[in-house]
Amino acid sequence: MQQQQYTFNGTGAAVYLSLGFIPDEVEVIAWGDAELAKAFWNVGARVAASDNGFMEHGGDQTTTLYTAGTGIEPYEGGEVLSSAMQTDVTYGGGVYLGVDRQNYSRNAAYGYASNPLTAWTLTTAGNRTGKFNDDVPASGTTRIGPGSRIQIRETVGQKVKWAVIEALTAGQGVADDEVTLSRAVKSGEILYISGMYDLAPIAVGKTTGAGIKLNITADVNVNDQIQSVVARTYDNS
Repeated sequence: MQQQQYTFNGTGAAVYLSLGFIPDEVEVIAWGDAELAKAFWNVGARVAASDNGFMEHGGDQTTTLYTAGTGIEPYEGGEVLSSAMQTDVTYGGGVYLGVDRQNYSRNAAYGYASNPLTAWTLTTAGNRTGKFNDDVPASGTTRIGPGSRIQIRETVGQKVKWAVIEALTAGQGVADDEVTLSRAVKSGEILYISGMYDLAPIAVGKTTGAGIKLNITADVNVNDQIQSVVARTYDNS
């Protein structure tokens, strides 16, 4: 079995996730939902009442079944996007989303205000807070923020560590304690910072890749709530 994991920002509308392949099994977890709702589908879903999978609600312990066209379904891709199809190209929005693995710490348009983000300073270890050597861009431009993954090589010991940015306001980053990480990584060199989401709108004129269509818009894929997608392929498929 092989698997890939991605995040995206919920849109509150049906969304196409171009993963580059059609998975045999998919889990979509709504990390922003109070019940941590989880939608699930795999190729073994061969009953009409649930051939688009199901959703589990942790809070009330109920299950929702999805018939064809209402849950998770394979998407073949291969469509050249027009503005009529991709009606929203805003970062965090979109109808067709593709994998985005750019290193935004070195991205002049969306990652930093004046200088590449190369240095991390841990200013308050107890709070896991620190600063960069420069601010991230202002609101509406930056793609670095809560949800971004960061890779740092610590100066002392030269260990390379990953963390998640938990708090960072657009237009900030260079002052003490403006950045909160998921763990207290020591000061060092920034090697990589991802966007807040692994899946971002595909540009108009580009061709979509294979993946899934997610028709669910309640509990899972709620607007402006971060979602996690785990896509797997089976060895015997």
